[in-house]
Amino acid sequence: MRSIYETTTEIRVGDTVSVLSGKDAGKRGSVERLVAPGKVVVTGLNIAKKHQKPRQKMANGSQAPTVEPGGIIEVAMPLALAKVAVVCPKCDRPIRLKAGRTADGKKQRLCGRCGTVIGGKKEAAK
Repeated sequence: MRSIYETTTEIRVGDTVSVLSGKDAGKRGSVERLVAPGKVVVTGLNIAKKHQKPRQKMANGSQAPTVEPGGIIEVAMPLALAKVAVVCPKCDRPIRLKAGRTADGKKQRLCGRCGTVIGGKKEAAK
């Protein structure tokens, strides 16, 4: 059954994040994808080993099946959003995000320490 509560997050795909706790504490990586509810997959962090059997798959339009090799595969597992923090490109430290608005009223994410715009398009200096 699907939850009636929707989770929203300020973290987006492509953000550089730092892990706050756990076996990978202090390491940094890029957000690969968001996993509902409230989890995120970071490239190269929280790696688990998965044992996989060889499998046959039929490729589209071919007569012979292709074989996926088996073995021990390393997979990046999801992390809870509470365990990661966005890294400010200017401060180079994990930060909390603040909400702000541009001159024309569009939303933007700001660094809680220095006020730098995080991600998105930056306004041209006049």
